[in-house]
Amino acid sequence: MALDAILEEGSVMRASQRLHLSQPAMSAAIARLRQYFNDEIFTISQRKLVPTPLARALERPTRDILLRVRANLISLPRFDPQSSQRRFRMVVSDYASIVLMHPVMKRVYRSAPGISLELIPFNDRVDDQLQRGDVDFVIMPDSYAVDDHPRQHLFDDEFCCIVWSGNRKIGRSLSLGRYLGLGHVTAQFGPIRRPSFEESALVKLGHKRRIEVIAPNFTTMATMVIGTDRIATVHKRLAVVFARSFPLKLLRLPVRIPAFREILQWPVSFDSDPALMWMRETISGVAAEIDRTPAAQMKFG
Repeated sequence: MALDAILEEGSVMRASQRLHLSQPAMSAAIARLRQYFNDEIFTISQRKLVPTPLARALERPTRDILLRVRANLISLPRFDPQSSQRRFRMVVSDYASIVLMHPVMKRVYRSAPGISLELIPFNDRVDDQLQRGDVDFVIMPDSYAVDDHPRQHLFDDEFCCIVWSGNRKIGRSLSLGRYLGLGHVTAQFGPIRRPSFEESALVKLGHKRRIEVIAPNFTTMATMVIGTDRIATVHKRLAVVFARSFPLKLLRLPVRIPAFREILQWPVSFDSDPALMWMRETISGVAAEIDRTPAAQMKFG
């Protein structure tokens, strides 16, 4: 556990805090590792701990061992949602939070009142979070799926345009030329500013838009068109929710881009955890209800 903590934290102080140990106790653990492996394990370079090649080679097997311990010894053999106090940690976008997790939370509240859900925003470490078992679930587009971990299809969605309802320059429909010529609001995610699904799809089709605003999430995108002549391209299911709360109107997207497929992923080490199996069934049940309302049948104009 000491090796795993210090490999991830890169600091004796942070690793000791994570394991609730004193710094002398953590230093003693490192000394025992050095003696056992006959290796320095860590060196100091520019005031930073730098793992040796052996320590790096031990990183994944160490994490795998700890995950197996958690999966086989700590997880209860049976799960009772009515009495459980379990906390589930999930990586989700604001899109998934609004369209999927809001109805999921209402169902969980009724059937498992002691359970809590922690929704974590996307970052650039999803694959590492799954590998380390730091999160229970990730809900994301299938194009971002992480290899070596189970996945389950949840529902499909399509895209449409949203504009301010007071925008008099845009009628009930758009040509492709008009669409590309407007000022656009889009979103980018995480520290590396990963482009949104619709932006990547349009680039692949060879279409270049005039991006005037880059928002940190989909909800901000919707608010950024209000009071302007700008346009945003968002998921249809989300647009319908936004139109109930914001002065927006929906328009058909004048170019066909691939359907958006939302999936659920979880750490392979916890595939048989009864609590995660119950939550997967709950999420997939709500997703099936969402999928029975085809996005293509939603009204525009």
